Amino acid sequence: MKLSIIVPVYNGEIFIKRCYDSLLNQQLDSLDHEILFVDNNSTDRSVDIINSLIKTNANVKLILQPKQGEAAARNMGISEATGDYLYQLDVDDEVFPNVLIRMIAVLDSNSAIDAVFGKMLKTHKTLATIDEELEESHNVIFEEKPHWGLQWFSNLGSVVGEGAFMHRRSVFEKIGVYTEQLPIIGTDLAFDIKLGMTCNLAFMDTYIYLYFKHEVSLIQGVKRKMPRAFMVWPRLVKEHVPFYLEQDTPLRFKSLLFSQLFQSMGRQVVFTKGLKNRQELKQ
Repeated sequence: MKLSIIVPVYNGEIFIKRCYDSLLNQQLDSLDHEILFVDNNSTDRSVDIINSLIKTNANVKLILQPKQGEAAARNMGISEATGDYLYQLDVDDEVFPNVLIRMIAVLDSNSAIDAVFGKMLKTHKTLATIDEELEESHNVIFEEKPHWGLQWFSNLGSVVGEGAFMHRRSVFEKIGVYTEQLPIIGTDLAFDIKLGMTCNLAFMDTYIYLYFKHEVSLIQGVKRKMPRAFMVWPRLVKEHVPFYLEQDTPLRFKSLLFSQLFQSMGRQVVFTKGLKNRQELKQ
């Protein structure tokens, strides 16, 4: 199979149809592909809606992942996917028209490229309500490892999210899957930095997907409950420190890693209440 599209779902009943419609608008009819909805213990009508889509489209499949967590859902989708190329889209997001076929063309014509990615539009609007002109040249830029890994590690705000990427299946065989022990905000970022450090990537100056900002999203809920320093620390010590110890990394990676480690340490102490608790955390 050429392409597997993986859509993790948790209580996504109000988003499924919009996400699905954006996937239909990709000129994939002549392409061997599958759309895998991975339900992660939804308590709303998500499963019923997905089953209704299955009745009308033989390319749609439902996978159940009882282990809670976005990383677990992504990993289940990857393990069940049969495509040569894998694309992931969160259920509350949308993919711009006809971009997946462009990403496939880049991978088809460049065997040395492990993955291709483009731009993300983060907005409170939907594709149907966007009224501004988007700046994109559609140029494709090729960079060898570890260019993008160092770029993203030095500027976390430049990471575009999984909906902007299309990977060869071999990527996950080479570097592994998503670390399920990390908080929801750290899983994608940890994987993408490792991807950029170890794989050759192509960048398309094209908007690939719309990241829909809304108050009921899991990420927004986590951000409201936990200071950022406490979210950063697990990613650093469970993902980037082991990578540094096991790989022959450039000096720039070491510098960025230790800088972020000590910044996170200090910030966690500051956000911890009580002198005794601060002293214990520091120790």
